[in-house]
Amino acid sequence: MILPGLASVTFRQLSAEVVIGLAAKAGLAGIEWGGDIHVPPGDLERAQTIGRMTSDAGLSVIAYGSYYTVAKSKNEGLTFDQVIKTAKALDTKIIRIWAGWKSSREATGDYHHEILEELRAIGDEAGRNGISLALEFHDNTLNDSYEACVRLFTELDHPSVKTYWQPMHGAGPDINGPGIHMILPWIAGFHVFHWWPQAEVRLPLQYGLVDWQAYIKQLSRLNQKIYGCLEFVKDDSTQQFLKDAVTLIELIRKNAPSTLIDPP
Repeated sequence: MILPGLASVTFRQLSAEVVIGLAAKAGLAGIEWGGDIHVPPGDLERAQTIGRMTSDAGLSVIAYGSYYTVAKSKNEGLTFDQVIKTAKALDTKIIRIWAGWKSSREATGDYHHEILEELRAIGDEAGRNGISLALEFHDNTLNDSYEACVRLFTELDHPSVKTYWQPMHGAGPDINGPGIHMILPWIAGFHVFHWWPQAEVRLPLQYGLVDWQAYIKQLSRLNQKIYGCLEFVKDDSTQQFLKDAVTLIELIRKNAPSTLIDPP
């Protein structure tokens, strides 16, 4: 089952109350709360408040977008224990993290090993707390391509560590389609946007309708509940977000037949 959501980082400039109101107005099912602005790690009172506000609005807390970077954050004073406690205060079962800060092409053997070892350690800690980790599928990480993702997760082989997915910039269904098939067993959720042909060019989701029809159909093959979260919109516009939300809901309704969504 696929459900529509919002990544709160889309509207860093807005308060949590406004973000919740927008998500509810759009008819979405939940929010992934970011740790950079809205829910800073370690601020447990704020996390509990925002988690409760989200639930009171009839929305799920999809995940905690922690910005914890493996092999880096702990050296900068952010412990994973703080991240775990914040996620639990939010009452969510998924924490988004980053697999280092170097691309898979630049990573040395020692660096690759360091990432794997910490992922295993924090994966164990997350698992003990009933939480899963989801790696960003992103440039300048060890999880920056389909081939790199397969290698990383084959070596890691940890039940509590999964990946997000998002379209690779400048690539269409001819590349992303087979790529989704390659990494499908590890996907725990995905981010939705249409940036074309470069990441700097944000377009309405409607412009990427054909591509996203193909992606949603493939992702619907997962035999589990996952969320597709709108992440960043053209001109950071709330009106564009509301339009993109309508597009996303229709995409899911028409291309993920097992999913039932009430119209906004």
